Amino acid sequence: MIKCVDDSVVVCAPTALNQQNFVASIWHDDWKLSLPGSQRKVVAFDNLSVTVGYTGSITARVPLVKGSVFATILIETPAVVGLTTIHAITSIDTSRGSGVSIVQLNNGTTWFVYCESGAAAQQSGMSGLTFADSVHGAVRLALVNNGDQAIKALSSAKDTVPIGGEVSIQTSEDSADFSINWKVRDGDNSDALLMSALPHHQHALTNAQWVDSAGEFWSSKGNMRMILGSHWNWREEIEPLEFTGQTPLTETHKDNLLTLVKADANALPADTGALPPDPYFFGKALARAARIALIADEVGDIGSRDLALQRAIAWLEPWLAGTNSNYLIYDTEWSGYCTQAGLTDPGADFGQGRYNDHHFHYGYFVYAAAVISKLNPDWSKSRLDALDLFVRDYCNPSAEDSAFPFMRHFDFFEGHSWAAGLFAFADSRNQESTSEAINSYYASYLYALATGRDDIANYVRAVLQLEARATRTYWHIGDITSDIYPDVYSNNKAIVGILWSSKIDFATFFGANPEFIYGIQFMPYVPATALILKKAWIEAIWSKYLLAVADGAQSDPWREIIDLAYAVVGKEDTLARISRITSHDDGNSASNSYYWVATAPIE
Repeated sequence: MIKCVDDSVVVCAPTALNQQNFVASIWHDDWKLSLPGSQRKVVAFDNLSVTVGYTGSITARVPLVKGSVFATILIETPAVVGLTTIHAITSIDTSRGSGVSIVQLNNGTTWFVYCESGAAAQQSGMSGLTFADSVHGAVRLALVNNGDQAIKALSSAKDTVPIGGEVSIQTSEDSADFSINWKVRDGDNSDALLMSALPHHQHALTNAQWVDSAGEFWSSKGNMRMILGSHWNWREEIEPLEFTGQTPLTETHKDNLLTLVKADANALPADTGALPPDPYFFGKALARAARIALIADEVGDIGSRDLALQRAIAWLEPWLAGTNSNYLIYDTEWSGYCTQAGLTDPGADFGQGRYNDHHFHYGYFVYAAAVISKLNPDWSKSRLDALDLFVRDYCNPSAEDSAFPFMRHFDFFEGHSWAAGLFAFADSRNQESTSEAINSYYASYLYALATGRDDIANYVRAVLQLEARATRTYWHIGDITSDIYPDVYSNNKAIVGILWSSKIDFATFFGANPEFIYGIQFMPYVPATALILKKAWIEAIWSKYLLAVADGAQSDPWREIIDLAYAVVGKEDTLARISRITSHDDGNSASNSYYWVATAPIE
């Protein structure tokens, strides 16, 4: 971990604080390189890196590249610099080659320190390291995790510096090929590049040159494995996904849904004043109406379909025209689409004006837009530019679009979205509801399909598949892998409530009830939910955790959200359980619950 502040760059090899309800990375200033009189600013960035530039008495650049094994400071003008540590230096070995020092600290760690210009390191006091000559070029530090074998691997890679990277996706009907191409400095040997891969990479990369002799690095997401080379490649198999569920409805299911969908459609309010003014809860209500319309269409109830569709269009029109009370504004500072309340008050609308949760909020709008576009394409065509704005805000696949950023929330190295916007948190970025992230990309996929943009649909479907893999790897304990998190955490739970950049948390932002912590990873129930709720995992955790969570839930809506997960294991049992439910989540309905159970795949 690297922290860039004015006057210095601080490097930390974090240690773990393992607790029953969280695992946190503990920061300590293992090394500080002082740049006195210098100030910092971002000078370059891409999808995998940010470069911080320092100007002042010392000019330097710090490439912050995802997966880097070394912390690198590029000194651009020859200068006298030194390193300090909060620990005591117990030994320095400078016999490993020009500019190389192996430094042992009294906390038990060993560090590989390299000065590219060849200046020899020497100890200064108990906790300082100075270089005999002025320094220019790279100063690099890496943790030594496997003795001499690690030192050998680091020595081979010390002169190849990553400065950025590119992600490319090639899609076909049933698969997507992903590539990460790391950029190195001009003249560096890209074949010697040593990087580190997260667990989801380790399960997916093909023809990887693993360098296990270099050891592994701990992270709050699991150990990172060393890999050689500047090209990473893997293929994601694309699961079938459409507007409708994977399992066809039986005639009995259709008959039961006819009754439910009629009641749900008739209950939708005609008065838009009865709807929530904020984009999250309004979006959920809007998507609920769209789901009712789509289910009614599938079972042949044209009256209920048209009524639900009429309600959804009437509710959405004021948001498109800017006549609702909490109207939307284009923010020229950060190139985004925000509510008036959010831009006025940083805490309003869940921090929406500071770009928190845009994919959650607008994912519901886009889902409704997709359904309307499918069922009433003439209306959609007349509003296409306005509807597109919601998609472009959070799921913009074009780096050439000057009005909105490329894929605002999605992190192509981590493999998932970050929900946090411009707020600074102690544990850095975070995402709580993976299922709402899944819904947002599913919605964008359907919208692209319904509006005839198949190339965009294929791209978003590939991103959706990545989000699903990361969800099952990092939020679902024991799904794809069971050995990422320490036993003290994983032995008594099967979920991560909030995943931070440097922490995992059995919690939510809105309460500590177990049904909240599990349920926020399951809702809303749409056909894409099948990408993350797999029979083997739900079957394994139902009796151990979920049954008690459902039975102990303090309200029907949250009890139903947990119960519905069991549909991928047993449909009839799930229908029996939800028959006791008398009220639903504000984004759900009786017909949608029944439809999910009826169409959920049982592998």
